[in-house]
Amino acid sequence: MDSFQDGVNGYFDTEDQLSRYLLDRAADYASTAHAEKKSINTRTEAEARRERIRETFLSAIGGLPARSTDRSADTIGHIEREGFSIEHLVFESRPNFHVTANCYVPDDDGPHPGILFLCGHLESPKSDPLNQQACAELALNGFVVLILDPLCQGERTQYRDPDSGEAIVSGGGGTFPHIYAGQKCSIAGWNLARYMIADAQRALDVLEQRSDVDDGRLGVTGTSGGGTQTLYLGLVDDRIDVAAPCCAVSERYEQFKTGNRTHAEQAITGSVAHGIDYDDYLAALAPRPVCVGAAASDRYFPIEGVYETVNRVQDIYGFYDAEDRVDLVVGQTTHCAVYDLRDGVFEFLCNHLSDDTYEPQADIPVLDQPEIRCTPDGSVRSAYPDERTIDDLIRADIADAYPTAGTDVDGDGEDVDQLRQELVNRFDLRRSDCDLQPRFVKRTIKNDLDVEYVWFKTEHEPDIVVTGVLVTDPSADSESPTVVLYDQGTSTLPERTEDVTALASKHGTVFVFDPRDVGAVRHRIIPVPNWADDYGGFYGTECKLANDALLLGDSLLAMRVFDTLRAVEFLRSETNSEDVSFVGEGIGAYHALYAAGVAQNVDHVTLRDLEMSFYDLVTSREIPYHPGLTVFDIVDGCDLPDVLVALTERGVDVSHK
Repeated sequence: MDSFQDGVNGYFDTEDQLSRYLLDRAADYASTAHAEKKSINTRTEAEARRERIRETFLSAIGGLPARSTDRSADTIGHIEREGFSIEHLVFESRPNFHVTANCYVPDDDGPHPGILFLCGHLESPKSDPLNQQACAELALNGFVVLILDPLCQGERTQYRDPDSGEAIVSGGGGTFPHIYAGQKCSIAGWNLARYMIADAQRALDVLEQRSDVDDGRLGVTGTSGGGTQTLYLGLVDDRIDVAAPCCAVSERYEQFKTGNRTHAEQAITGSVAHGIDYDDYLAALAPRPVCVGAAASDRYFPIEGVYETVNRVQDIYGFYDAEDRVDLVVGQTTHCAVYDLRDGVFEFLCNHLSDDTYEPQADIPVLDQPEIRCTPDGSVRSAYPDERTIDDLIRADIADAYPTAGTDVDGDGEDVDQLRQELVNRFDLRRSDCDLQPRFVKRTIKNDLDVEYVWFKTEHEPDIVVTGVLVTDPSADSESPTVVLYDQGTSTLPERTEDVTALASKHGTVFVFDPRDVGAVRHRIIPVPNWADDYGGFYGTECKLANDALLLGDSLLAMRVFDTLRAVEFLRSETNSEDVSFVGEGIGAYHALYAAGVAQNVDHVTLRDLEMSFYDLVTSREIPYHPGLTVFDIVDGCDLPDVLVALTERGVDVSHK
């Protein structure tokens, strides 16, 4: 049995339809947000929006963990340099969850202004030569600078085999383990950013309580992912007096247009749908001084969006007569380190936090990585026997938030309709549909089976085209017609002929279906950045699409369940049957199960290779990574066991294979 040919047999180019769909939705949200922002005419209105943004952001990341009352840090070592010294510090941001940091301290007595230096995605951020030079130059200009290893980076790697020391998940300068842990956070109903912000706030505690630091002059800076953390910290922590995010500001819509990926901690669920953009993070600081560092040729943060953002922020600062407190430094370079923008950024920090004029420093020597370390072998996990991992924190927080999650689900007939309604709401299954208008592009007979190739739209403006192969056995004593959802859709038909034949013989008619981005409508590989060529892996094309969907308050799972329900509608129209069955395999089994949980008149559900419940995906340490399962807040009441019990209560025959 053949698969579809390219371009849905020459009928429709679907290779980038999902990214176009997401871009169109992002454009609509951006237009609405721009109109709302233009209507702000007073400081009161601006501050009301700021509070709404802060509340929405905190809700989307799951709130912040309780702050520790311990503001101390252990000094592990000390290195004297010319004009400054470097302290090796370790502190806990949560009990038995250690953060490694270096503190650059000027030789002369303080109190000095303090700078929290937040790092982007580098394998060894504290020891990076440009980060060392930046911290040293700030220290030589009279700042106490605290630089820390972000979660999953440097001495805080999380996913290593405890016996061999080999990495289980690594790569991308911490990006890949962030994605791995970030998916677990999303499933639980929060975002990895909550843990990274907690680390930064605890670091600010350490910096603030130092006797050589003036706690009334605290600044924060960082580039790329460190710039994003700078924005988040400025939004939620009023102790920040000055902020200088670098290579971390643009417009979300401009980023969507580039095709670039969004990091897990930056994919704040629903933020684009709620109109939250970079200018909102910056405007939250008003009227405190803020400097945006940017690179003219930044591949991740388009310069057009930088200028638009800064202009809007200056409008908000105008309500405070503080436009001069917003600065923009643009380097004629690509995505870069803070140190590459130091002339403008460091001058800004000196102007607003120091009594001295910025003096550039030349030829600052750097130390080798072992000299920067705070632990004997560069790992907090090996240095502290009781060290917890990010997975341990997620498990503990799940237990606190949802104490009954993962326990046996009791059947209750009254809950069946409630679960169906909950799935409709969480997956937005009322989204605007359209007439199916099926197009049959090929009809043939194979092994006495009638085989028809069809496509139709499940949504229109923006369009989503889906495909399927309708197979009928005229001689069968038909049971209910069946939607078949293979892991790779109709692309696997040549090797599934025997299985499809058997299913058609049993059910009379089967519809082997491709929801969006599966099988014949799978998206092309998005080669931005040019090294991200894996489709379904960390930072691959499907990962990019999944995170973009989260930004819109959606998910690939929800979209595909919606498409599957439309496939049911098509199958019923073709067979005049009210009853319908499902066969799902691999990821397709998730689509089949959730569609069955919503659909009426379901006869059978056959689930093959259904791997794990979402609770197990969140709480298990080593799990398979499937970007198509990146969904927000599904553990509480909508997990696989909840749906299975509801189907049983409805009298649906469910089998696992």
